[in-house]
Amino acid sequence: MPTLPKHDHDTETLAEDQAPEFESTSSRRNVLKVGVGVVGAGLACGVAVPAASFLAFPLDHEVTSSGDAYVAVGRRDQFGEIPKKVDIYSDRVDAWNRVSEVKIGSAWVVEQEGKLVAFSTRCPHLGCAIDWDLEESRFACPCHDSSFSARGHREHGPSPRDMDTLQLEQEDELVQIRYQRYKQGSQSKEPIG
Repeated sequence: MPTLPKHDHDTETLAEDQAPEFESTSSRRNVLKVGVGVVGAGLACGVAVPAASFLAFPLDHEVTSSGDAYVAVGRRDQFGEIPKKVDIYSDRVDAWNRVSEVKIGSAWVVEQEGKLVAFSTRCPHLGCAIDWDLEESRFACPCHDSSFSARGHREHGPSPRDMDTLQLEQEDELVQIRYQRYKQGSQSKEPIG
């Protein structure tokens, strides 16, 4: 088969015929790319906005780490010179939930000079539970060997301060305590929350 000579004129005509079609296809691709990008950004915002409001919820709402109000713990005649441990229950609110009647802590209630005093059961050292040693007539933290007098004063061990007192009030014959947690390992009594 004989080959025909190529003319530059034929090549130029072919290139000119395809050029507008190529530009048209390129323009459609750009429109599609932009359209897909806009739809993707819209979908991302549709997920990001609710997620951001969910995560920011605690910043705009009150979070409870201790009892804000006084909680009734018993009648006045239930308490005397021997410390009595009481559990304190309150509604607990965290960032997203509200649960009724949750134990938020415990306290030792004891009568001193005719007046009731409440001590936190958490050791100021590392937050371990403080028990009443009936034989020794003193409070003791068995974990790290701290001990406290019946008045809550530090006697021995690594505790940096006396037992933490809690606010107590008596309304008629009902004893109420406002529970609060304090920073552990500190020489000063600093509230948490």
